[in-house]
Amino acid sequence: MSPKPFQISIPDADLERLHQKLDAATFPDELGSAGWDMGVPLDEIKRLTAYWRHGFNWREQEKKLNEQLKQFTLSVSVEGYDDLDIHYLHHTNKTPGAIPLLFIHGWPGSFIEASKIIPLLTSGDENKPAFEVVAPSLPNFGFSSLVKMRGFGLHQYAETLHNLMTGLGYNEYVIQGGDWGSFISRIMARRYPNHVKAIHLNFIPMRFPMPWQNPLFFLQHILPLPFSRVKTAYLGSVFNYLTKGSGYMIQQSTRPQTLGYALQDSPVALLSWIYDKLHLWTDKYPWTDDEILTWISIYLFSAAGPAASTRIYYETSEDGTLQESMSNPAPACVKVGVAQFKEELMRYPLSWTSMLGSVVRATEYPRGGHFAAWEVPELLVEDLHAFLGKGGPAYGAVEGKEGY
Repeated sequence: MSPKPFQISIPDADLERLHQKLDAATFPDELGSAGWDMGVPLDEIKRLTAYWRHGFNWREQEKKLNEQLKQFTLSVSVEGYDDLDIHYLHHTNKTPGAIPLLFIHGWPGSFIEASKIIPLLTSGDENKPAFEVVAPSLPNFGFSSLVKMRGFGLHQYAETLHNLMTGLGYNEYVIQGGDWGSFISRIMARRYPNHVKAIHLNFIPMRFPMPWQNPLFFLQHILPLPFSRVKTAYLGSVFNYLTKGSGYMIQQSTRPQTLGYALQDSPVALLSWIYDKLHLWTDKYPWTDDEILTWISIYLFSAAGPAASTRIYYETSEDGTLQESMSNPAPACVKVGVAQFKEELMRYPLSWTSMLGSVVRATEYPRGGHFAAWEVPELLVEDLHAFLGKGGPAYGAVEGKEGY
């Protein structure tokens, strides 16, 4: 199958239905002194709901996305499933040696996260590499197909994206991933080491090192107790996320269908569910109302519907691939780069990143949060240049178009 050009075009009836539901919205009360402690404050949701109904112009945002982003769909086969129509951004490059890069988003992100880094990645010069960027909507997200059968876990996501890349003619490529992109990247590196030449991660969940898994590492990095203040702060971020910040993950991993009714039927419920994370997971990023509502609208108007995006949590928990991704390193032949940003959900001592595989670059950044490609695109691209460019530790991992 050949790629088909794609333009976002939401039916007028869907916009009318949204406006009707916003007009009919009712709101709960709140404890006046709660602030953000119990969730998104009532005045924030009322303000955004009113703007969504009376001020936000989806058609304007739709036009911007269509004008700025080169979008396509491609039919992709996945063993055991019906073929999937995958929506993706594809920005090619005339620069000799441009490196094919697959950008993988997560939840509650989408292909839109790549929009800020694409101009920076595709404008290489003699001092920095240029890239050809492929940024798909994952199955069940954005404008890619709904998966209609159970069991679609990380291996199926990996197969989908690998088949997309090879279907576009990229036999060798690198991957950049945060959130679910980090887990999928690591699975892809193990499944397709002859094709995936390097992975760059800005989210690095890993299992706590155990003495029977790597005795030498445990002796060097765990036993010297007490931990330093810096290392304690790292592990404190993990503990805080697991105990106070992961309720959404438990719900989506166990009862996604129950939650799905609210996300599908109520735009206000969808707004509050996702905006909570946009606020909490960033490093004081100054979200505009238009940015927030564009992100939410992509979920609301997605081809599969907003409930479908939560199933990745359930499926990967059920089949064990989430733990598999965190527990097993990438093959030695795959170069690994890590960029860890100041307000990432879970932060780890960089010395621990050796458990991820052949880590050749690991860097801390003093600002930025979970959505690095959106919050601090220049820093993320800077790290990719340092990782893959001339003089970088992964230089030459991919030969690139016409030999970089």
